[in-house]
Amino acid sequence: MTSPTYALERKLREEIRSFFTQSSGGPWSGDIPLAPPPNLDFGDLSTPICLSAAKVLRDRPSAIAQRLIDHLRAADIPGVKDYTVTGAGFLNVIFDSPGLAREVLSLAAKTVRTSGPGEDEGFGSMPARPDHAKVVIEHTNINPNKAAHIGHLRNACLGDVLVRLKRRAGYQVEVQNYIDDTGTTVADIVLGLEKLGRRPRPDELFDHFCWDLYTDINEEYTHNPALKEEQKAILKRIEDGDPSVAPMAKDIARRVVKGHLRTMWGLGIFYDVLTWESDIINMGFWRHGFERLKEGGSLIHETEGPNAGCWVVKLGDLPEFAGLENPDKVLVRSNGTATYVAKDIAYQMWKFGVLGKDFCYTVHTPRQPNGQTLWTSISDPAQGSPDGEHPTFGKANVVINVIDIRQKYLQDILRYSLQKLGFPNEAAHSIHFGYEVVSLSPDTARELGVDVEANEKTVYAMSGRKGIGVKADDLIWRAVDKAKEEVARRHPEFSPTELEDLATQIAVGAIRYYMVKYNINSLIVFDFAEALSMQGNTGPYLQYAHARANSILRKAGLLDGATSSSGPQAAIDWEKVEVPAYLEPAEKALVLKMAEFSKILDDAAENNVPSLFADYVYSLASTFTDFYEKVKVLSAAEPERAFRVALVAAFAVAMRGALAALGLPAPAVM
Repeated sequence: MTSPTYALERKLREEIRSFFTQSSGGPWSGDIPLAPPPNLDFGDLSTPICLSAAKVLRDRPSAIAQRLIDHLRAADIPGVKDYTVTGAGFLNVIFDSPGLAREVLSLAAKTVRTSGPGEDEGFGSMPARPDHAKVVIEHTNINPNKAAHIGHLRNACLGDVLVRLKRRAGYQVEVQNYIDDTGTTVADIVLGLEKLGRRPRPDELFDHFCWDLYTDINEEYTHNPALKEEQKAILKRIEDGDPSVAPMAKDIARRVVKGHLRTMWGLGIFYDVLTWESDIINMGFWRHGFERLKEGGSLIHETEGPNAGCWVVKLGDLPEFAGLENPDKVLVRSNGTATYVAKDIAYQMWKFGVLGKDFCYTVHTPRQPNGQTLWTSISDPAQGSPDGEHPTFGKANVVINVIDIRQKYLQDILRYSLQKLGFPNEAAHSIHFGYEVVSLSPDTARELGVDVEANEKTVYAMSGRKGIGVKADDLIWRAVDKAKEEVARRHPEFSPTELEDLATQIAVGAIRYYMVKYNINSLIVFDFAEALSMQGNTGPYLQYAHARANSILRKAGLLDGATSSSGPQAAIDWEKVEVPAYLEPAEKALVLKMAEFSKILDDAAENNVPSLFADYVYSLASTFTDFYEKVKVLSAAEPERAFRVALVAAFAVAMRGALAALGLPAPAVM
């Protein structure tokens, strides 16, 4: 159910391209920029294309623009009222605002009819794309040795919003969470249990217990360096599947992952499949891939030089690796052991469906809180579900790995290695979605119990090994407590259950939005006061705009229940709403903002820019606030009252869909 200006702009570009193709006598492949003009009195969209085309067509831009207007008028594009020329030859497009208003109301009506109470609204969602548009997105990926910290929240929130945007843009998306259960971090916990003799208290969350144990064993390494040799020995026994330690390591990882899922589910983050590194090893992914690559002649066995005896992928001739002392990447060492890059290459090949080998699968969680089944990889065929009884995993056309910017070099190696190993298409569609890390403001760090100097002005960073950091759960719980204080002040009539529910929705909205609203190249300094504010560019401000619309609708008799989170009921006779021939500026602004929902959604999903859609949702909320402050709704005379109430109802539907696309709860009261 795409919103109006998506189709309008596509048709505009199509007709403009057609005009220049006819005028130039050949295909017109250049970009066709369309954007609001600096002065909105000129129109709603503008393009300078006639200026740039003047040399090609050997004519004055203004004359070209006049001929283009004739062409566009003949095309009779729905949603366009007229065209003008300003300046040296800028073409301006004037929308048919009442016509767009009717389309927006129709879209809202269709959304209400097809969405059940409490469901995510489909306002502005795109139709399904062709079957070849499957995207695998891997995110979260927390080492299963301790509780998640606040830095992990940005990874998971960004990955989840990317998933939501792409699904609403019509892509088939598979969400993977990779569990590195054979690394040194799990060996640290095993060693800590053996050497320190710690055990969790009956009421202690296991992942929180491991948080402290991980810090303590790393502190022990500084006093007793010999323990590092024991760690290496344990790691080898885990990788070799030693029955005296491997099951224990697997159990630790499973219990910690259970804690991670608890945290992420509380934020509305869900997965399709968990993939375990131990299964990659046990299933022989790299051994299988190694043979395939050797047969294809892509791997080189070095006989001399620093990599003598190793199997390598040659990267030295690529400009990205020029100047490095040893740019070629070793995949198999001279002693026959595979490097971590080899494992990553095999895993990436599996994601694309070109490895020629697959996991076995079984159900991990029959029903996540959103009702979705969570599957998990396993390596024992006897324990797995038969083929056909589980979804097809992998076999993607595009793979997006959500990993922080510090992993850029390793992700570059992975991508270019695929290219050199004979998989150029897979390399081209391997995307590293890198982002900057998260820190805390000094005030927030202090509030969470971190020792910060009184004059500390720098942000507070995290280091799990040194025990410096804040658990994600602690951040979430404190945010809920702070939101609860404000909710109790505003709603003393609420029961404890209602208080807890609304405070949780506000806290989740605040945290999630804070993690995605910034450009991914921006360092985030998380601050409670800023994130939970009802004013400015925050999650609670967006939620408040939705709640304000619902308040108007309740007063108009269109919503029941003070805390209902469902959208407007079908009490409005949408088809009979009379749209005025002239829209007030605030009315027109709100209509146009809702009308561009699909266009922004598609741009954000196509280009992997969650912050672009976050900016739009903030603008949508701000535009509604401006409408609310400048236009009478319930006190207006008919038929303006009926139209404006319907416009508020349409906004509530659109805003609910926008919040759902960002993964923010949509409370009906604030």
